[in-house]
Amino acid sequence: MPDSGGLARLHGGAHACRMVRRLASLVLGFTLAAFAGAAAARDYIVVASTDPAIARGASYDGGAKIPLAPGRSLTLMHASGDMIRLKGAAAGVVAPARKAGQSETERLAVLRVIVAPPERRLAGMYATRTRAGVCPEVAAITSLDAIVQVHQGGCTAEAAQALEAWVAAHPAKDA
Repeated sequence: MPDSGGLARLHGGAHACRMVRRLASLVLGFTLAAFAGAAAARDYIVVASTDPAIARGASYDGGAKIPLAPGRSLTLMHASGDMIRLKGAAAGVVAPARKAGQSETERLAVLRVIVAPPERRLAGMYATRTRAGVCPEVAAITSLDAIVQVHQGGCTAEAAQALEAWVAAHPAKDA
C-alpha cells in the first residue's frame, strides 16, 4: 500500500509550500474584494458615458450630484437592472433617488468590476481557471444573476461579453 504521507511527500515540500501560499493569497484577495465591494456599494454604475471625465464602471448613490457637462450623456444601471440615461446640464445632474436592496447591491458590485475599464481591475480578483473547467456559451448567459455567477466562476471574458449583450438588449430610459 502506498505511503499516505500527504501532499508534501508526494510533490516535495517546496511545491506544497508554494501552493499553500498561493491559496492563502487568493483567499485574502477574495476577502478584501468582498469587504471593498460592500464598502463601495452604490445604487448605480456607469455603463456608458459620452463625458470623458466620467469613466465606465464609476458608481453613484441615488440622489448624488454627478458633474455631467452640457451636451453629454450618461447611462446608469441600477442594482435592479433598470437602465437610465441622463443628459448633461451646466449644474450637473442628480441620480434618481432609489435605493438598492442588499442582494442587488452585492450583484451590482460584481457587475461594476466587469464593466470597469481594464486598468481599474485588480489582477488578484480573477481566478486563472474556472471552477468547472468549462465556460458557458455567451448566448446562454441571459440574466444579471447568471452573469455574476459566470464571472465568479472564473469565466471573466464570457461574463463581460454577456453583460455587453444584456446592456444592448435593455435600452436605457431617459430620466
